[in-house]
Amino acid sequence: MSITGIESTGASNNAANSGTRLAENFDTFLTMLTVQLKNQDPLSPMDSTEFTNQLVQFSAVEQQIASNKNLENLISVTQTNTKAQAIAYIGHTIEVAASAVPLQDGKAAFSYTLPEDARSITVAIKDTSGKLIANLTAKTAAGRTEMAWDGRDTTGKVVEDGAYKIEINATNAEGETMEVGTTVYGRVTDVASDSTETLIAMGKVVSKVEDILTVREKTTATAAAN
Repeated sequence: MSITGIESTGASNNAANSGTRLAENFDTFLTMLTVQLKNQDPLSPMDSTEFTNQLVQFSAVEQQIASNKNLENLISVTQTNTKAQAIAYIGHTIEVAASAVPLQDGKAAFSYTLPEDARSITVAIKDTSGKLIANLTAKTAAGRTEMAWDGRDTTGKVVEDGAYKIEINATNAEGETMEVGTTVYGRVTDVASDSTETLIAMGKVVSKVEDILTVREKTTATAAAN
């Protein structure tokens, strides 16, 4: 998967478009006002209060548009900085909160966290269609456990690199299903950004840049788990 190089669209042109429309409306207003003044009854001149209020309203709208433009510029700068930071991650191993783990160069690593000791636990690796690929031996102790997968299926055959799903089922001493949190490790290969978010790819697994938990040296995913 390659998503590097998709350029950010930057801030929207809403403020610029609004400013153009305001200028056009203001020109129209001034033209109409001039015609009215030229054709007013000298014995009964126009009340200046109404068009004075309109001028004040135009000024207020203009100030709001200027504020919106400054805000859009600030958002654009923030997005650019976020993308620049994400590009620096390329080649590094990162950890994100996810249940899809990337198999890269035949290696994968992830972690799971149990809120308490489990009576039983199963850790399965499945492909994107839900087909079982491998069963891994897991610890039942409470807390965080880091694991590595060698990319082999249940028959010992090495499977292709790609995105695989971690499925963990654990029960506590009372036999109740436990909530299990997972994180995955992967080497960043690509970065993409648009006007709303910046995405990072670890092979075929894509996450948002704000989901990054840790960044490590340029090592393999398996080394990151050790």
